[in-house]
Amino acid sequence: MAAASAHDIRLEIIDRRPRRPRGGPRLLFVHGIAVGAWIWDEHVLPYFAEAGFEAYAVSLRGHGGSGGHERIRSWRLSDYVADLDAAAERVGGPLVAIGHSLGGAVIQDWVRRGARPRAMALLASVPPWGLALSALRMSLTSPALFREVLTLSTSGVRHADPAILRAGLFSEDVPEAVFRRFMARAGEESPLIGPELQGLPPRAPLPWQAPRSFVLGGAEDRFIPADEVWRTGAYYGARPVIVPRLAHALMLEPRWEAAAASLHDWLVGLPQEEAP
Repeated sequence: MAAASAHDIRLEIIDRRPRRPRGGPRLLFVHGIAVGAWIWDEHVLPYFAEAGFEAYAVSLRGHGGSGGHERIRSWRLSDYVADLDAAAERVGGPLVAIGHSLGGAVIQDWVRRGARPRAMALLASVPPWGLALSALRMSLTSPALFREVLTLSTSGVRHADPAILRAGLFSEDVPEAVFRRFMARAGEESPLIGPELQGLPPRAPLPWQAPRSFVLGGAEDRFIPADEVWRTGAYYGARPVIVPRLAHALMLEPRWEAAAASLHDWLVGLPQEEAP
């Protein structure tokens, strides 16, 4: 299915098991640019485990505790898709794949290549047509942030301006300690990924090829604006959830639980045939 094999790459998968399983699908979370599975583990994985779900998060190669850091500048989107394929095989099904930002693009390309998860959830995700429109808008309305996003995409967070990055990724009331922990743990990203995410060639399934979908974004997201989230929802036939006062790094935001609760309600509401 994927263009690159993940068999020789050691993949980190963090798991949180429920004390009182509720049944239903296992959840596999996929992170965004320059971070790792750890970004889900502060709040989101424990939240869903407490709700009765088996919750897992994978670090794509070159990220978090996975192997491949020494070749980070050579990895392509197809390599990350191979990692998701390998992680899904390890976790087993039935499975809901949940992606944030870059992770949403990885899931969409995985489905386009033939994967059949029970459902997918796209959180502040790269839209099906890519980032070209969002990038153009950002370059015109927030040129300083646009420059830092380019730096983030090609070199990682440590080479970006912390003040501009904080204003772009987080809402104003994120505690300084949270931002410092984020900066300390975030790393590099492949410079090949940014151009691939622009949208050519297409890297998303056709709408009728996609599984049941959930789409969510933040009203204060400066990377993936709310109107792009609405268009992603329209593409997949899903009414999106826009969380007020939520910025892009939604799993670390003070209002992370509002996003998690919306996802939880959708998962619990899946038709019986979609979640045994």
